[in-house]
Amino acid sequence: MGTSSSEGTCSAISIEQLSMEFGDPGQGVKALDTVSLEIQSNEFFTLLGPSGCGKTTLLRLIAGFEQPSAGTIRLYGEPMQDLPPFRRPVNTVFQSYALFPHMTVAQNIAFGLEMRGLSKSEIGETVTRMLELVKLPDVGGRRADQLSGGQQQRIALARALANRPKVLLLDESLSALDQKLRKDMQIELKRLQSDTGITFIFVTHDQEEALTMSDRIAVMSKGRVLQVGTPTEIYEAPVNRTVADFIGETNFLAAEAVADGVLLSDGQRLSVAGDRRGAVTVAIRPERVSLAADGQLLGKVENVVYVGTDTVYHLNVAGEGGFRVRQQNRDGALSGYRVGDSVRVHVPSAAIKVLVE
Repeated sequence: MGTSSSEGTCSAISIEQLSMEFGDPGQGVKALDTVSLEIQSNEFFTLLGPSGCGKTTLLRLIAGFEQPSAGTIRLYGEPMQDLPPFRRPVNTVFQSYALFPHMTVAQNIAFGLEMRGLSKSEIGETVTRMLELVKLPDVGGRRADQLSGGQQQRIALARALANRPKVLLLDESLSALDQKLRKDMQIELKRLQSDTGITFIFVTHDQEEALTMSDRIAVMSKGRVLQVGTPTEIYEAPVNRTVADFIGETNFLAAEAVADGVLLSDGQRLSVAGDRRGAVTVAIRPERVSLAADGQLLGKVENVVYVGTDTVYHLNVAGEGGFRVRQQNRDGALSGYRVGDSVRVHVPSAAIKVLVE
């Protein structure tokens, strides 16, 4: 079901200077602002960002449900923006799944195949294959409204994959599931993408979900793409504060970059390599630091939160509250630290990211 070798040599989706404005030109709302992206063949690519950042608008433009104000969209080198949705080799799985409740599961999967005029034997073989692919081989005779939420999600995927699209678009398609099922389906989605070899473009506002499934992620904000990279690149080397703040938990401290490190507002110093000078923001992940007697930073405990696997200490550091230290409860949760205690925080130099923004 994967793409051909010739298609594998170029980008699946090429987006150049794409803009979308709703309302009168120059006076409306700019949902997308000169977005350019290259999405590779057989890639699980995620558009990540808060509500209103433009990620769903971009997905709808790729699907053909909207027409851009400017820019181009190419699929394997072919222009797409003038083609209606039904002529684009893409399928979309929506948040609501959009299954026909009065039809059986098999009829739902077969619907698009019947519209294409396939023979009954071809349709039957494809339906059977799709049910096996999503690991629901025995539900073909049930009505869609008799399935659980997770089963409906899998059938929506089976229906979308039955037509062998070159690209599958998924718009917040896991958001209706409970947390445990959602985590299970994250693994299943990645398996399906790997098994089919189809390019998946996934939209979500859930950063953990994006990190779990994606080959690469585009972080979006206010209609622009801020950073594109692998999950490791996005998490370990955010390009600015907006990305660092959106991906995972991050502590931010105002500082002054000097020759041998950074000075915090109260004069405390952290050693870090770099040639920046002047006002900066220091970003530190809570799980990269620890409470230790030889720590470089002095802080005061404001709150202690036990979350099972970890204990999170909320500190006041350099006059700024809410600095978090996350420590695993390897040997139990009793640390001896209480609200009001003065503590020291050990900060490895590799944990310090200096941001100019």
